[in-house]
Amino acid sequence: MFRDERLWVGLLLIPVTLGFYFFPGMVQSQSEDTFPLFLLIYVSVLLYFVFLWGKGGFKKGRRSRNAFAVYLTLCLISCFALNKCMEIFAVSTDWWAITLGVCCINNIAYGFKEGFPPVVRTIMAFILGVSTCCFLYLMFCMLPTCIIGAIGMIVFGIGGHVFIPLLFLIYTYNLVSACVWFRRTYRYAYLAGIGSVVALIIVYTMLWKNAVSAIDDAYLRTDNEDLPAWENVARKTPGNAMTERVLKAGIVYQTGNDAFGDWSFFDMPRRRSFYDAEQLQDPLLVIASLTGTAYIPETEAAQVLTAMYDSRQETQERLWSGDKLSTIQVRTNANIWPSLHMAYTEKTINVFNAEMSRNSWNNQEAIYTFHLPEGGVVTSLSLWINGKEEKGILTTKEKAAEAYEKIVGHEYRDPSVVHWQEGNTVTVRVFPVEGQSGRQVKIGITTPLLQQGKRLVYQNIWFQGPDAGSAREDVNINFQETPVGVELPGMFSRTKNTFSSVGPYEADWQLSVIDPGIRSNRFSANGKSFFVAPYKQELSGADIKTIYLDINQSWTEEEFKEILNLHYPVKVYIDNQWHTATGENFGRLVKDRYSLFPVYNVPDRASALVITKGNVMSPNLGDLAGSVFSEQIKTSLKIPGKMQLFNLGGELSPYLRTLKEYRFFRYADGDVKELAQWLPQHQFPRDIENDNRVVIAPAGVTINMDDQTGVSNAPDHLMRLFAYNHIMQKMGPQKMSDSEIIATAKESYIVTPASSLIVLETQADYDRFDIHDDANSLKNASLKGKGAVPEPHEWALIIIGLVCIVWFKKKRAVAI
Repeated sequence: MFRDERLWVGLLLIPVTLGFYFFPGMVQSQSEDTFPLFLLIYVSVLLYFVFLWGKGGFKKGRRSRNAFAVYLTLCLISCFALNKCMEIFAVSTDWWAITLGVCCINNIAYGFKEGFPPVVRTIMAFILGVSTCCFLYLMFCMLPTCIIGAIGMIVFGIGGHVFIPLLFLIYTYNLVSACVWFRRTYRYAYLAGIGSVVALIIVYTMLWKNAVSAIDDAYLRTDNEDLPAWENVARKTPGNAMTERVLKAGIVYQTGNDAFGDWSFFDMPRRRSFYDAEQLQDPLLVIASLTGTAYIPETEAAQVLTAMYDSRQETQERLWSGDKLSTIQVRTNANIWPSLHMAYTEKTINVFNAEMSRNSWNNQEAIYTFHLPEGGVVTSLSLWINGKEEKGILTTKEKAAEAYEKIVGHEYRDPSVVHWQEGNTVTVRVFPVEGQSGRQVKIGITTPLLQQGKRLVYQNIWFQGPDAGSAREDVNINFQETPVGVELPGMFSRTKNTFSSVGPYEADWQLSVIDPGIRSNRFSANGKSFFVAPYKQELSGADIKTIYLDINQSWTEEEFKEILNLHYPVKVYIDNQWHTATGENFGRLVKDRYSLFPVYNVPDRASALVITKGNVMSPNLGDLAGSVFSEQIKTSLKIPGKMQLFNLGGELSPYLRTLKEYRFFRYADGDVKELAQWLPQHQFPRDIENDNRVVIAPAGVTINMDDQTGVSNAPDHLMRLFAYNHIMQKMGPQKMSDSEIIATAKESYIVTPASSLIVLETQADYDRFDIHDDANSLKNASLKGKGAVPEPHEWALIIIGLVCIVWFKKKRAVAI
């Protein structure tokens, strides 16, 4: 066997053809334009076929059978290379690709079976049974294309690829007859391989049907008529892997109808504009889906995935695909003012398109979701066009969306836009990213620092978007005053007040310093001044008569019992009405993954106390658009008066977080013991916000506005943070008109629910969509912001410079 050149020539060709197959991925180019590489693989297989023919490799006999196993493996590689050019299968899941690889290795290993002990041969027989099932599945998948394959054989035999699984089955039959069936041990092992696959399919199908049944039951039997049916699925069904696969069937995973379906010759894998993911083939899922899929439509299934599995980034509405994009570099530059509890961060991102072709049809759209600390706001946007940085212009969200969609959808040119989203997030869109090239975009974000005891924490602003697993990140953190007690990750080095690092991109990091206390500060513009002051929680009167519980799976029974011991009427919302809180009702509600408390159904806001517990999972209000629930919330936001909300711990759900941003609540957090001290005294933390003051509680500060204009000794970010939080305050029960919101947003140049930043290619584009800059505004924020306090040595240089100018002018006048 070691001297059989037919075998070893083929074995050497396998790594060569695999190299051609994986070459696009190794050079970051998974392009549809892979036909040249397929031809290289196919020609290699043809040459090996001719070589075998000349050497008698297709005659009967053991050695010919061994060489034929290598030839079939090469044919299978050629099949999957052709599938990249002309998709018949969806992309194989990892386990399926590995299984096929093991089956091919096992077939080739039979050429050396004399060198293996009996135990290994028994395992090989078992794998051969698995192999039989695998290629039987592939053969059935190929049946709809057999006629086209037969016709396609005229074209240099390329159509013959559809018959490769059948050849594998014929080869397996001959191998079993010659090497397995004659010995009982091997025969049983072979049958055990087939039986294990059948058993796996049966178990998987049963789990599939149970998941489908649970989803259908929740979808068809909603317990809250105000909410869409899909929301009940997201809240009630078990969040296991099988539920996720059922929901992704037809969206991410190819189903039985796609793989076998109506036997259409052109029934190719489909891509959804509402879920940016490459469609995958999982044989177990394909077979199980033949027993039925869930009733829930694909668009609503995507909504459920968003709520259950944090798939919001994947379910963003798209105009162009982004599956070939990757983030290759991130540059983070930040200025921090500890005495103002404030920071400004610029994230410059380079995104790359791996498509080899620069054809306009291969252009891709990059979408990033940035997660901001509470109270943070986007204050700048830049896009590099023809190598030059172009700044964004602030306009209404409607105008920005219209301009972006028309240009991207029809003209394929250069816009970028950033939109506000619920839950302290924003989305940045960039188009086009051409094949084998990249784009550079920069976003600036003004944020408060998180106060934790006597320390202030700067949290890295992380994002979701094109894969950043191989990205490099350069970080420069500049303290605008000398920091004390700096604690930061080991990756940083320090030069005076600047901390730097270079290395792989890391999303989750933070640094902290000792809080120096609020110092004298003021920023003045347009006849107004803004300054920071410490915030301290104050108690005021609250006539609480009824407690309403917002229960979900994050609650404990002990917390529930402690609240009952407060001796107040306690109610929960079940089956569209209020019920007295009992152990039975608690047991029913605590099974829910999250909760959507119907604040609009609370009879009397002023005397109501809602107690919740943080749960990061829930739909956003925008996800519920069009439902009765959503319309009722909008109506409630217009009604004056605030409801008391007490959080037992954890991060608020996106739904409650948005209402909190809108200042719908008088908010406090803590434990039940703290609450037990307030209620007997009829007190609750006071709401001290007004038209001239906003509270940023996580930072421990208030930002105030007055008419005492003067010299600015603080950055313009004071005005920006005040404006954003003031707008959010006025979008709640104290409604501000849309024109006032836009005017305030433009003056401070901030992204809000009503305003967006957009970059267009030419001035003519701005004129066409009536997008114009306001002269009386702060413009885009920058690291060299306005109003920063000069250091003592800078004051000295300024004075010396002024003295020199005056002296030279006087000397010149005397000379004249």
